[in-house]
Amino acid sequence: MRRILFFPFLLPLLSGCGQREEVWDTAPYDGEPVPVHGMSGAAAIVDIPGDRVIFASPETVDQLALSQAPLDHGYAASAPTADGQKLVVLTRGDVPRRRAEDQGPSLNLIDPSKKVPVTTRYELADPLSGLTMDPTSAFALVYPSAEDTSFVQNPNELVLINLKEPPSDSNPAPTTLRSFGGRPQGFLFTPELSLPGGKTRLLVVSTDRDVALMDLSAPEKPEITVKLSAGTSSPTPRTIAVTDGDEEDPNDARLAIRLASDSNVILLDLLPTPSDKAKTSPHAFLPAPNIIDVGGVPADITFGRTDGGLRLLATVPSQQSLVLVEPATGVTTSIYLGASYDHLSIVTDVVGQTKDGADVALLWSTESPSVAFVALGSTIGKPYKAVERLALDQPIERVIDVPAPNENLKILVGQGGASFVVLNLVARTASPLYASLGGTVVRPSPDGQRLWMYSQGTENLALVGVQQLHPQNLLLNYGVTETFDLARKDGGRAALALHGAGSMAMTLLDANAPSVDQSTEYLGILLGDYPQ
Repeated sequence: MRRILFFPFLLPLLSGCGQREEVWDTAPYDGEPVPVHGMSGAAAIVDIPGDRVIFASPETVDQLALSQAPLDHGYAASAPTADGQKLVVLTRGDVPRRRAEDQGPSLNLIDPSKKVPVTTRYELADPLSGLTMDPTSAFALVYPSAEDTSFVQNPNELVLINLKEPPSDSNPAPTTLRSFGGRPQGFLFTPELSLPGGKTRLLVVSTDRDVALMDLSAPEKPEITVKLSAGTSSPTPRTIAVTDGDEEDPNDARLAIRLASDSNVILLDLLPTPSDKAKTSPHAFLPAPNIIDVGGVPADITFGRTDGGLRLLATVPSQQSLVLVEPATGVTTSIYLGASYDHLSIVTDVVGQTKDGADVALLWSTESPSVAFVALGSTIGKPYKAVERLALDQPIERVIDVPAPNENLKILVGQGGASFVVLNLVARTASPLYASLGGTVVRPSPDGQRLWMYSQGTENLALVGVQQLHPQNLLLNYGVTETFDLARKDGGRAALALHGAGSMAMTLLDANAPSVDQSTEYLGILLGDYPQ
């Protein structure tokens, strides 16, 4: 039986007094999208006018627990940690601050796993709006964004927050990049690398004309800035690839930089600091740049292993080729692909190494209706045997990974979001799925068993099991703006469909056996006051 619950009746009960606060008598939103995030066991709804985050946690197949955590004023950005356990919220505080009680800027780390969410607050010196998360959940990076409108701004100001450590005099760690006229445009947190001086991770910052390296194990050290040109006109970095090389060798870690509209790729070898600079340099390593021409403007780069050792891989669509660069010598080998491909990734972890112990690369294109598998172990001497192409109905807009245990599957989204392909990397099969509405969203479940498909703003929701690919279409009572597949507290899985219009509603379903007539609807979410 479908149940409908409306929440404003909780206001006088949970507020602690009989009088409603003014915020509850104002419209929550007026056409603006509500920031929402899917976490491991909860959906997080950022109620900006209410200065709070509402957490909706499925407990059973038909019961949803709601709690809230207060936020500082001046919401700027939010994101869950990569493990889905906590939510990071960046606030600007009261701008300008005119009274002693006005709030300053902060970064809030909220843990909703407790009955009452727990917040750790990191105070910041300046109100900034840019937020980037470390994929290992260890760090958050705060920086100026285009939305910041302060009278005077330093675009090269960065603030690194170690989320594994409590707030202290050294955490957050502010720094200003040494600039040659650029401003940060992209950030990359590297995996742990074996470098001269020991194992560490780096934060790589790209500007419109140079690249800076920060040691995450010692953020107080000055960054290393690499100018990409000595002239007045500098190339713009677009993509950065990283490799640790041989994990036992501290002298062969490298970065590769793809440049905008340039056939050159810059390799940075992270080598021991020369003896003549060792006394003055705070770092045990320094980057040594090498410039490699790959014969055409590359669209994507990554590192991979062939039967001849480590290579930098670069797709060159104008030549319909994959170029392999030997890092130590700069010698290039070109593999003709028979079509233009502009994206690539290494899929060896899924499909296994070749008989020569080398990697397998997957290539796909926004222009060519096909994908290609390149077995790098057979490229040396016999490149014509390396390519296996699989034809599709149309080019690919983007690729979505399916989590374990079905990581052998990838969802290929066609142009326009109405055509999809479930690509099996092992079996080399491409199974089509079609939606009657363009712009359809696909969300794989975190346990890798299901796909949720919906067209934003419509009542259409579909469940597709990844094994049989059988669609189960559901027609909800309200337009769907987002759907999350969440862990229930009783050990099952729940599907929570969010309906963002007005005061927001939710529909709770059993993820494994969804049925509209067995669903529970929660109305007036933003009008309720919840335990905190």
